[in-house]
Amino acid sequence: MTFKIALNFEDGVTRFIDCNASETVADAAYRQGVNVPIDCRDGACGACKCKAESGQYELGFYIEDAMSEEEAKLGHVLTCQMFPKSDCVVNVPVSSDVCKIKQATLTATVDAVHQLSPSTISLVLQGPGLHKLAFLPGQYANLEVPGTSQTRAYSFSSRPGSAEGRFLIRNVPGGMMSQWLTRQARPGDRLILSGPMGSFYLRHGERPLLMLAGGTGLAPLLSMLHTLQTQGSQRPVMLLYGVTRDCDLVKTDALDTFTQQLTGYRWLP
Repeated sequence: MTFKIALNFEDGVTRFIDCNASETVADAAYRQGVNVPIDCRDGACGACKCKAESGQYELGFYIEDAMSEEEAKLGHVLTCQMFPKSDCVVNVPVSSDVCKIKQATLTATVDAVHQLSPSTISLVLQGPGLHKLAFLPGQYANLEVPGTSQTRAYSFSSRPGSAEGRFLIRNVPGGMMSQWLTRQARPGDRLILSGPMGSFYLRHGERPLLMLAGGTGLAPLLSMLHTLQTQGSQRPVMLLYGVTRDCDLVKTDALDTFTQQLTGYRWLP
């Protein structure tokens, strides 16, 4: 059996690896070119200590000098002794640069561009490589402005695993990306994405969720809501969505639909 492990580095970069139930997270990471911190591989030095934020796992042998029992109860792990029993999210307390990791980069094509309101643009991308840009609901990607070397950061509004990448983009007067989207972008145009990035993402749990969105900040929360719906979540969810003007309210049909799809969900503009 194989599990997905999301490795979140302290600079916001996330990398996903496949880990067999019979191998440690550290071994799986190195097998796939992700050089997480490690030294002894015997649970004795503590160099590979990380924090498991979610998921089920077992720990092999380790000594008190490497990790205390109190730390283990708080979710700390030694990746050289961590055997996953489910998909897991692991926080790695170093920069991705230290682990010699490059951002995943791919080319996608524009499927649709819609101006939802004077302040909000909807961008839909497609491409056979989009599935390689695995992300956690709430994370973002850097999109390169075509014809330039400039990038802009936008959160996914689509759920992970979707065949398309969706984004809500603020229409900034004179903005480089805004001008390209409103004046030049056409279906079939190519865009370069890199990522995923960000430590803002949906955490596992049963506690009620309070979501606060302002303008296009709704995008990552839509991704989270899609994910909760896919999971059949029973968590109570309240979304407060703030805008400057009534005309800036977008995606209200989608927000209303979640009312039928999610138990205990409601939203207020």
